Amino acid sequence: MEMHRSSIAQVLHRAAVCVFWCLTLFWLASGVLECNFSPLQDRGKPSINSTTQCLSDQRCFAARGRYGGVHVLSSQGCVARQYCGSFKMVTYRVISINLTFTCCCRERCNQPPSPETAVVKLLGVTLGPVEASTTPTPDLCSEKTTSPTSDGV
Repeated sequence: MEMHRSSIAQVLHRAAVCVFWCLTLFWLASGVLECNFSPLQDRGKPSINSTTQCLSDQRCFAARGRYGGVHVLSSQGCVARQYCGSFKMVTYRVISINLTFTCCCRERCNQPPSPETAVVKLLGVTLGPVEASTTPTPDLCSEKTTSPTSDGV
């Protein structure tokens, strides 16, 4: 009788391990999207070089906060698909900022912002040679989803 219990325990253990690995492989194959993450902060502030995983109905985003025509805030992470291509007015340090969401749907496609600061841009100073802009590669997202621009955010 003791041998029978031992073999049942082994079978149950093997079945549990099999179920665990099957669920893990299913989860990995389910298309979990990994995106760069950075909280809403001053554009000139360095990115924290962190990543996050999106839910199935989310896309990677890079948000730009503009005051007038000047890019002053940046943020990255995951956002629901319906916000892609939209904008939202937010108050940041008592100033109304127009926050625009640009989405993409490839792994870590929402690149961190370039180190150029808003003050440098306001003054019209360039720190090095001006790079030619490139056309972003389409990433086959659903409707109302666009790729980040070539300057990073």
